[in-house]
Amino acid sequence: MKFQITAEKNSLDIKTFYYDNENNLLTSESGEVYEFDEKTRFDYRQKKVLVETTPFSKDLPLTKSKLIKVLKIQLGLSCNYSCDYCSQKFVERPPETSKKDIEDFMSSLEILNFSESEGLKIEFWGGEPLVYWKTLKPLAERLIEKFDHWEEKPRLSLITNGSLLTRDICSWLYYMGFQVSISHDGPNQSVRGPDPLDDPEKRKIIMEFYKIMSAQGRFSFNAMMNRRNTSRKEIHEWFKKLTGDNNVVIGEGSMIDAYDEDGANNSLGSLEEHFEYRRKSFSDIYANDGRIGFVSVLDKINNFTKNVLSHTESKFLGQKCGMEDPHTIAIDLKGNVVTCQNVSVKEMSKNGESHLAGNLIDYKNVRLKSATHWKLRNNEIKCIECPVLHLCSGSCMYLEGKYWDITCENAYSENISIFALSFEKITGYIPTLIKSNNLPLHRQDIWGTIFNHNESQKRKIIPIKVINKKEMIIDDIEVYSKSIIEERNQ
Repeated sequence: MKFQITAEKNSLDIKTFYYDNENNLLTSESGEVYEFDEKTRFDYRQKKVLVETTPFSKDLPLTKSKLIKVLKIQLGLSCNYSCDYCSQKFVERPPETSKKDIEDFMSSLEILNFSESEGLKIEFWGGEPLVYWKTLKPLAERLIEKFDHWEEKPRLSLITNGSLLTRDICSWLYYMGFQVSISHDGPNQSVRGPDPLDDPEKRKIIMEFYKIMSAQGRFSFNAMMNRRNTSRKEIHEWFKKLTGDNNVVIGEGSMIDAYDEDGANNSLGSLEEHFEYRRKSFSDIYANDGRIGFVSVLDKINNFTKNVLSHTESKFLGQKCGMEDPHTIAIDLKGNVVTCQNVSVKEMSKNGESHLAGNLIDYKNVRLKSATHWKLRNNEIKCIECPVLHLCSGSCMYLEGKYWDITCENAYSENISIFALSFEKITGYIPTLIKSNNLPLHRQDIWGTIFNHNESQKRKIIPIKVINKKEMIIDDIEVYSKSIIEERNQ
């Protein structure tokens, strides 16, 4: 799909450009192609080891390779917090596992192949993974023992809410070589949920851990954007003050996806909210020369810039989460293969298929039917007709219906500002208008400054009452069950 782009340096210096998202080709009105020189372009594409992606859907199921480079282990979905927009909040809980499952789990891994030369990353997921501390510790140690003969050991990672960290756990994570992230939204943490930093002793432990781990580049605070948390600059300033570190690393940093009603209610609502978010996202980075701590966002800008200059075509583009990669797999301790770490074997995908794709003991028959490749999306606004395709990467591959529509709008506003930052980096001009008959006006008008946008029907934010109950104890920790919405008489 080709787009005509109007961009400006000021009101007296306005130019027209053209962008082809299939071939990732940006040209000026005179036909000048923005690109690396031929050698740099060739070297970059070779270095990336480009592999053409295979479209998939419930009718064309996704399969997995036996050679695994990223192993995501789902310990369970239980958590001692019940955060407002958690992607797992309404997911049906699977049967709980324990350290008794470790032996069978380790045996089941024998069906898979791992290569030191290819590398291996092992991610431990919850719920809250530290709820499963009595399983996590011996499991991680067994896995490291399995690869003890490797000179280049597997990389271990974990994301936690931080509330269950103790000095002993921090010491173990450090010496095991973990990369650790704490989910925290900075000045608007209350939107997400409880704040472990409110506890003075817990705060002291976390900050001590931060100083040790950040010195080795093994720590980040992961913040998410939502309709009440829209400024990366404010978040960055908050974390700088917290840590006293101007170089504090902030992970994640994108607008949330609408996995459920809570996610929808925390998403951008009106067009004005979308335009305001786009303007703020752009200015927070542009006005501060990128010094805002959100490493993944800055990497996204740089990678898109390089991909445009090297003409990296859309046929090589995977999904945002990377779970379409045949060498990446999410499994639970029973050896069940699932769509990703945020779902369970008991949960149905939004397309009506089970998130259970099969089991390691019958690996040849593993088939993932719960997701849709971006190329096969047939929504009102198709991914292949979108200018931010290479940045959005199809968003969440298993969302459908209204949750997909809301998530798609979030993702567009999230990524069009990143597109604009990269565009300015390449050309020196800031885009204001993207013309395409397939785009609604509110997507063509990047900053909401060109057309009149009278919303005939604003998306209603309907207050809902979510019931969260602590109905289980795991390893002496009270955890929440699946959340439910209280039915109300109309």
